[in-house]
Amino acid sequence: MEFNFTKSSLLAALEISKDKNIHKFNNLNYLESHKTTLDIKNGKKIIEIVGNEIIDKLNNTLQESDRKIILREILMIYIKKAKPGFMIRILGARSHFLEFVSENFEQLLREAGLLETIDLSKEGQIIRAWWDDFEDFVRKLDKDKKIELGREAEEKTMIFEEKKLKKLNINKKPFWAAYENNLLGYDVKSWNEDKNEIFIEVKSSRHPSGIFYLTRNEWNFSKSVKDRFLIHLWIQDNEKPKIISYTQLQSKSYKIEDASNAEWSDIKITPIKIN
Repeated sequence: MEFNFTKSSLLAALEISKDKNIHKFNNLNYLESHKTTLDIKNGKKIIEIVGNEIIDKLNNTLQESDRKIILREILMIYIKKAKPGFMIRILGARSHFLEFVSENFEQLLREAGLLETIDLSKEGQIIRAWWDDFEDFVRKLDKDKKIELGREAEEKTMIFEEKKLKKLNINKKPFWAAYENNLLGYDVKSWNEDKNEIFIEVKSSRHPSGIFYLTRNEWNFSKSVKDRFLIHLWIQDNEKPKIISYTQLQSKSYKIEDASNAEWSDIKITPIKIN
């Protein structure tokens, strides 16, 4: 539920909170004649999202410092409940985030004191805590989405392998290993046409070029089983996976970041060309 959270819509929410009769009017002609400069429609939505209680609290607070605190709370509730599309930009830090919000929304952040310098002062620490809370929330959502996409890709591989084994007349079923132990270095165990075990690591890439990552554990496991290791790379909404063998992975078709670096935990792999 995304809408324009602006100064005008917030002021409208404050007016609605004070004048309960506004709730009764569906005829915008009445509202426009009485509140010509306010965004009543979106003001109502703000109240629906953050609740009347905190809007009343802002109405009844006179101290500027206290109003800032309440406004920060309103903005955080709005972000967490409405989940506006621009919120993902906070993962690039505050200045990057501000490049993607409207001037109006930036003004609300400024009025809440959230664009002040983050330093070691008490106020600086409070502002930092607000932005940290925002970023942590978005990171968790992004991680959950990646997990969801990963499970969907694993399910696609299970279906793909079941059909393949049936076509090969191999009376076996693929084993969804990731549900039993996610530290094995692969997600699905299946069999090839020679009835030899194969180990499939499933990757889902939202990038059209098919960029994906392998953990150190997955990388080490691939080296231990070599040609019995496969990657099923599901790119966006493709109906079939891009199947990458261990040999292909080591070829010039894939750009692999420096795996000799002792510090790496996830290694980035970029296909030079997707067939």
